[in-house]
Amino acid sequence: MRQATVPAATMLLVCFMLVFLQIAGASQNQLSSSSEYRKYIDALLGVKDFGTHYYEDGAADATVLFPSSTTNPYGRPADAVVAIVRLRQRSLPLLIDCLSDTRVTTVVFDGNRITKAMNVPLGYVCLDILMQTTGGNPVSDPECADDGPGACMNLGFYFRPDDYENCWKDECLLRPWVKVVQRNWKRQYLARRLRFRNPYDQLKIEEYKDLMTPQR
Repeated sequence: MRQATVPAATMLLVCFMLVFLQIAGASQNQLSSSSEYRKYIDALLGVKDFGTHYYEDGAADATVLFPSSTTNPYGRPADAVVAIVRLRQRSLPLLIDCLSDTRVTTVVFDGNRITKAMNVPLGYVCLDILMQTTGGNPVSDPECADDGPGACMNLGFYFRPDDYENCWKDECLLRPWVKVVQRNWKRQYLARRLRFRNPYDQLKIEEYKDLMTPQR
């Protein structure tokens, strides 16, 4: 029996539709535009010194938003960090998309008894900024006064700086929990439950005057 053949034009059309559907699906999963992601998130990879590092013990106050040193407790954040904060509400979809970005930054996590010191991936730096610029329900407990990494964050909205594996050269492998956390943040954003909060408004000091929300 002679087998039926599919015309080449039909095969080409089917292939085109499959590619189109894949691209459409990927764009639907992404909250931000590719051009803005490259402009604002990729810029974080170019920062040579964020002026901070993450550590296991302490007051959970290590953040790229508030660099500090023994000589200057109120250091200037990197320009790439400032640019993201100045986006206000527009920064949230960018930061959420970034949570699964495994490219390695210059920020160091000191490690602990299990994990050696490591340069953390971009996704954790974005989580750092995201936590500092949202806060409160539904992602964290506003009445909490705990210390340490991820203190006061609600279950499902935090991953550790070492929740990656096989970091080699400029990238790490992603553990499944990071994607779970990203989905939870995305769900809250799409439900319009996340609101930008300018962290510099809380500290009314001269060093951060130009970063505060302008008074209307």
